[in-house]
Amino acid sequence: MLLIVLGIVCIIYDIILNIISPGTFLDILTSFSHIWTALGALLIFTGLYRRRTGSWFWKKWKLWLKLTVGSLLCIAFIISFINLIFIWTPRLTDLQEEGDYVILLGGGIDKNGKLPPSVMKRVEKTAEYLKLHENAVCVVTGGTLKWLPYAEAPEIKRQLVAAGISQERILVEDQALDTIQNFQYSCKMLAEYSGLSQEEILKSRIIVVSNFYHLRRAERLAARMGFENISGIGAQCAPIQIPMSYVREICAYVKLNLRILLTGQPRHLLAKA
Repeated sequence: MLLIVLGIVCIIYDIILNIISPGTFLDILTSFSHIWTALGALLIFTGLYRRRTGSWFWKKWKLWLKLTVGSLLCIAFIISFINLIFIWTPRLTDLQEEGDYVILLGGGIDKNGKLPPSVMKRVEKTAEYLKLHENAVCVVTGGTLKWLPYAEAPEIKRQLVAAGISQERILVEDQALDTIQNFQYSCKMLAEYSGLSQEEILKSRIIVVSNFYHLRRAERLAARMGFENISGIGAQCAPIQIPMSYVREICAYVKLNLRILLTGQPRHLLAKA
């Protein structure tokens, strides 16, 4: 019975996540959050099978299959835990520390053009920093994601202005579709704005703002792309989003490690092709 209840809870959790930040039909259909529905379905199936037969379905498996599945699950758990340790240890700075520029990373937008709670937390933390450092210039970065009708960056700017930040201090980068492009396009935009070379921007003191769960990967990407002096300011996310955020981030961090291992990407922004 417990497994059935847990399965129902997982499915309800997926539904709640999509209610909090509603997407278009195709966006919802392809949402990573459905991993919770898949887990819920597995738990419900296992619970019902147990109630009906009085035994666990995997007891019917052959020994080699049990060993194979068990080994894969153990390896997946170990890899996930190691990556989680890295995710928990970003290079943080505090609001008092001076930076040459601020890069506020986008993190999603819903079908109504509204920012989800986690991104609003990033906006609030950025506004807090910019009010303490009146000469700092901020790039807000985030393009139009697949299946959604709005770019993130213009709405992020609007929310910063509503929080009391002068629009002259906010540069809008609305083409990036992932964290790599966030840094790539922000570097180019800052170079054009300041009249400096991209090499000089890479050596500047950069403050990156994102949610705590995302900072470690963002900093690693930035370092690989040539940013020499970058650190993060972390924003909280809504408690309801914590399980989803960390599960997704573990998967993203594993994907990044595989990408680096297999392709060497991303490389330094100024590296010759």
